[in-house]
Amino acid sequence: MKVFQSIALAFGLAGVAQAHMEMIFPPPFKSKANPFAGSDVDYSMTAPLEAGGGNFPCKGYQSLLGTDAGKATASFKPGETYNMTITGGANHGGGSCQASLSFDKGTTWKVIHSYVGNCPPAGTSSFDFTIPTDTPSGEAVFAWTWFNQIGNREMYMNCAAVDITGGSAKRASALSSRPEMFVANVGNGCSTKESSDLAFPDPGDEVSDDSTNTAPPVGSCASGGGSSGGDDGSSNTTPVASTTAAATYSQPAASSAAPADGAETSVYVPPSAPASSVTSNSPVSSPGGVFITVSDPADGTAAAPTTVAASTDAAVPTATASTLVTVTKSAGNSTSAPAVSATVPVSAPAATPTSGSGDGSSSGAQTAGSACSTEGEWNCVGGSQFQRCASGVWSVLMAVADGTTCESGQSSSLAMSGKRRSFRRFRGRTEVRV
Repeated sequence: MKVFQSIALAFGLAGVAQAHMEMIFPPPFKSKANPFAGSDVDYSMTAPLEAGGGNFPCKGYQSLLGTDAGKATASFKPGETYNMTITGGANHGGGSCQASLSFDKGTTWKVIHSYVGNCPPAGTSSFDFTIPTDTPSGEAVFAWTWFNQIGNREMYMNCAAVDITGGSAKRASALSSRPEMFVANVGNGCSTKESSDLAFPDPGDEVSDDSTNTAPPVGSCASGGGSSGGDDGSSNTTPVASTTAAATYSQPAASSAAPADGAETSVYVPPSAPASSVTSNSPVSSPGGVFITVSDPADGTAAAPTTVAASTDAAVPTATASTLVTVTKSAGNSTSAPAVSATVPVSAPAATPTSGSGDGSSSGAQTAGSACSTEGEWNCVGGSQFQRCASGVWSVLMAVADGTTCESGQSSSLAMSGKRRSFRRFRGRTEVRV
């Protein structure tokens, strides 16, 4: 029996090790990190788009806009800086990524930041972007797109519904100076070169360059959209210049290279931290989630438990999406899950920072990143915070929406009360009756 269990465990870990990368903040449509997904979860979120482009964009999930499952999972304000968070085990040598916005349900896209090289590293990492000042208010779709360096020529894309508040009312001219999203490897006549980081033909003004080995795309590639019939992108394209620093990662002192398979990467991205804290690349950062150490040992090497304490006393801006459940996953090829101790800030209704202790002893709170047995289970702590069991681990504590409380305790469904104190139970998504 023990031999059988060992074999089963080995196969299970092997499957996890092959997992690609996915965005967990903002939580995408149908993501297990999305509190509105309910039971309709896409467990192949790490899969690339179809080679023929049949499910471009967003795997078709942008059609959920306007439904309960398509509710916004984050709120952004023009002129402020946030971060998107990517996690997974198989990063295929990194590559190049873009962050884009659409205001017409995915018909057109505008790039707000390009990341050339080391995007993403293995494990969990965070990438800063600033919402342009001419971004209009209203519902939008935020997209992370990735072109891997090594392996099949593919395009990866995760999309999330977001709210833009306090923006411009002039939609006709909004983001007019921003390039179109680059599209390739989806049957459109444009592809990327293997073993090189993609140099976007038109990356825009906001660029993070972390590559010494770039190459332009090949084929019929438009400068922005990548649709057929444009310039070939191979004769007059040069590697992009860096206009901002690349995302910051903390690594073991013995290594000066970017995080890679077989390395241990500690990533902690507070919303705004003291100078001594590890932060992302922007001077002003609103929270896009708080993340913990990820252990990614070499193949066949058992990882010793790792304990990392992280904390911040920084104020939490009100732009935080208060109902977000953020999940941090360990690197897939580890044969022993790291033990993690984290002290993280939790947004409060009046923008007053509070802290989830993460030690499991504060009114029923569970340690962020610790193992949980019932997938999808909710845990309400003190009526004002909640967390969820996702991918076998507890998420960080997050505050409930302003004017609401949750019913304390662990349950398969989360009960929320509004101003009229009327409870409504539901499974898998957060609804409030007020």
